[in-house]
Amino acid sequence: MALMTRTPAACNRVVAVLRRARVAHWLFVAAAALLLWLLSAPRLHAQTLYEWREPGGALAYSQLPPRPQDGVLLRQIDRSTLVPEARRAATRVLAHSSAPQTPAPASLRRADASVSKALAALQSAERALRRGQVPRPGERQHLVNGYSRLTQPYFDRISALEAAVTTARDALAAAYTARDSLASSTSPR
Repeated sequence: MALMTRTPAACNRVVAVLRRARVAHWLFVAAAALLLWLLSAPRLHAQTLYEWREPGGALAYSQLPPRPQDGVLLRQIDRSTLVPEARRAATRVLAHSSAPQTPAPASLRRADASVSKALAALQSAERALRRGQVPRPGERQHLVNGYSRLTQPYFDRISALEAAVTTARDALAAAYTARDSLASSTSPR
């Protein structure tokens, strides 16, 4: 039986063929993904953007005009007249804007408001804890050798601030849980 051996040149050709096949495969996958993305993103082809001011004062942009209850229409923007940088920004806005959704029920809006309120309370409690870590006058006892140590009132105050943060975190978790249970019960199945 003859033993067949490959020469280094033959091995190099096989490796090169395998590399080209692998590159061709990934190019095909990337092209297919790009084609699917282009077909699933028709809103990117919209040429008109709408800019409006929401009731809370924030500016909003979309490819769909706002409803009267959404805010006051400020202007229509034609993408073809924009400079290239602004056109790219408009394309990003269109890519991230979503199709109009049905308005949330009142219970879900209340749950969102309670989440926002709990989040603000947590941020306030964390801010108070950060500020409270600096000892106040009278919370430091000076020793004879030039050193000092913190007194018990300092530790009591820090414990109270940490307890407030823990309570705020628990309230936020409860608000999220209540909101998620409402959202899952109102979402279409």
